[in-house]
Amino acid sequence: PIIPMFTKNCREAFRSVSCGRRLLRYIYEKTRLPLVPIYGMFPVKMKTYLGKPIIHDPSQTPEELAKKVRESIEQMIDTYQRRPGSIIKAFFDRFF
Repeated sequence: PIIPMFTKNCREAFRSVSCGRRLLRYIYEKTRLPLVPIYGMFPVKMKTYLGKPIIHDPSQTPEELAKKVRESIEQMIDTYQRRPGSIIKAFFDRFF
């Protein structure tokens, strides 16, 4: 079986720098080094949720199975993750 999994607040723990994308793109085109400066390691509470097991039916195509898994994960995200994400709210979830 496939067990879908989602970790709450993992996007709030680390962020990528949004300014300077043009420069980073230029460097990538010249060197092919995937440089993505990140900041964070914020002390947010992360909690992992496991979904209901998905049993593989041999008659399903890989695309159908992937769609089923994707929908299950998206449902967990909608249920457990606050949108839009907030580092401050995730930080307070850890302590309060």
